[in-house]
Order: sequence, then structure tokens, then C-alpha cells
Amino acid sequence: MSPRAFSEAYQSAIYKAAGMAFTLSEKPTGITLFEGRKFAIITAHNPRSERLSSKENAQRHAELGRDLKTLGLEHTPSTGESPDGTWVEEGFAVFDVGLEQALELGRKYGQYAILWGEGEKVALAWCETARLEAFAAQMLREAWL
Repeated sequence: MSPRAFSEAYQSAIYKAAGMAFTLSEKPTGITLFEGRKFAIITAHNPRSERLSSKENAQRHAELGRDLKTLGLEHTPSTGESPDGTWVEEGFAVFDVGLEQALELGRKYGQYAILWGEGEKVALAWCETARLEAFAAQMLREAWL
């Protein structure tokens, strides 16, 4: 998949965390995520977008959770999924984390990109280059199960 195709896939994904479900919008929406706190959404699933078994993904997810706990970072479960639901990855919304630390975690787990944001701003943060693509959040619904 080309870098542009990956970018489009991340942009169209549905992100869920802390009772919110949102996608990325190129236009300002005025929506503030997570009460304006600095955050990252990070997964350890499917490094380099290569599908792993459920068992391997569960082990990597647990390891990421342990890393977040060791680092003393507040976090809550999250998911990122394709609009048609055929690609779903568990992860964590991590709060009050700096961009570089979040990118380091993304790199450790072989991710192309993570989400990083604060207030009304959300960015695709590319792990290898630290390049940011700026977006806003478009809320889909207030709560999810």
C-alpha cells in the first residue's frame, strides 16, 4: 500500500475511546476531544499493517498496556476500525503524553502512524518521520459499547 493509501485509510477510520466515536475531518468542526487534554491513540496490533493472529495481537496489546503502566501514563482502551468493520485494532488512548514519547511507542510496536492531539486539533503523526497531518475530529456518536 502506498503512503497516500495508508493516509486515506487512517483518515477514514473510526476511532473509539472514552465513550466517543469519531473520524478525522479536513475542516474545522469545533469539537474538543477528551476535555481538551493532550492525547495519543496507539495500537500494537498488526505492525506495518501486516495481519497477525488474534493471539499475537493480544500479546502485543498486553505488552503495550504494561509499557504504559510502567511509564505511569494514564490510558483507557480504544479501537480503530475501517468503516466497513473488516479491520479492527485494539489500542489505547493515552493522556497527557508528549508527541515524541507517543511516537517512540508507535515505533516500538512497528506502527506507521499514531493519532496525536490536543483540544480541537488531531493529527496523524507518522512514526518514522514525525511528520504531522492536521485534522479535526468529526463526532459520530456520543457513546459506544
